[in-house]
Amino acid sequence: MRRLADSPSRVALALSCLLALGACDGTEATPDASTPRTDASSDDAGGLDAPLDRDAPAADDGGSTVDAASLLDAPADQDAGPGPACGGARPDVSGVTGTEGLVIARSGAIYYSQSAAIGRVDVDGTVDDAFATLPRSARQVWGIVPNDANTHLYVGSPSTGTIYDVDVTMTPPAVSTLVSGVGGPNGLTLGPDGALYFSDFSGGRVLRVALDGSSTTPTLVANVPSANGVAFDDAGRLLVCNYGSGQLVRLTLSAGVESAREMAASGLGSPDGVALDRDGTIYVTDNGRGRLLRVEADGSTTTLLMGVPQAASLDFGAGALDCEDVYVASGGSVARYEMGTVPGRAVPWH
Repeated sequence: MRRLADSPSRVALALSCLLALGACDGTEATPDASTPRTDASSDDAGGLDAPLDRDAPAADDGGSTVDAASLLDAPADQDAGPGPACGGARPDVSGVTGTEGLVIARSGAIYYSQSAAIGRVDVDGTVDDAFATLPRSARQVWGIVPNDANTHLYVGSPSTGTIYDVDVTMTPPAVSTLVSGVGGPNGLTLGPDGALYFSDFSGGRVLRVALDGSSTTPTLVANVPSANGVAFDDAGRLLVCNYGSGQLVRLTLSAGVESAREMAASGLGSPDGVALDRDGTIYVTDNGRGRLLRVEADGSTTTLLMGVPQAASLDFGAGALDCEDVYVASGGSVARYEMGTVPGRAVPWH
């Protein structure tokens, strides 16, 4: 349980708890799993003017909460167990629209795709749609992932068949080519071997490339039609969204090449992005129906969020952000699902 520092903000919290509830133990209240909250705003083109439709029950108005601003006064801490350090910030993401790729850096900065550009939302809510400028030919930008040091972003563009290397330590960020001629690069992730793994949507395959661009090798023995989002689980197995068949495939790799596969889930609509929480539970976006899904242990699904047009990449909060929140890229506005139960898996870039 994250605890507030001994500071004026903690005193203020204690007083507010006493007034509202008659008691306060000095800890941040953790929302019950049955009371998630969401945040997304309207976008005329994306159809988010109407309230989001959720299968999950509405938040309990009688529960106590801690204001995100007060947590910024406290040192970032986390629950026991592996996972990224996290705070409680929830920046305004309502101005970020028309995104396909999204990733959250260790600091809590949110990077997202734009046409021929990468945007950034700082923890304080400052939005820069052109944080990094890509070649004008890179009209479509899909997957994004940082390296483990958070000094570079790797960005896939199907328009050019290229993975770009964006050095964010430079001002402005310096853009170079990591690898080209790789079809329609879509979902990107880092493997346990330190290499970059990415799906080729047009080729129905997953490729592995060293971060120095020195070698590019196919990972799949057999194709995954319209391969999309990719993520590793704690056992080092690679999850691949099969956008064409509505399935999630789990691959066992040997020396970076598939040695076995199984179906992790089906009936997912048009699965686009995939991520895992600290407990190993899988979350998938359904691009066609605008949903965020949780894949249960038996392969069945629970709809967590609806009304997110062209739901695509997703990532858990990290750094100064609440790491129990899930951010979803969208053809409308970026959506935030305030799950409040478990943080994201400890991925290398967090």
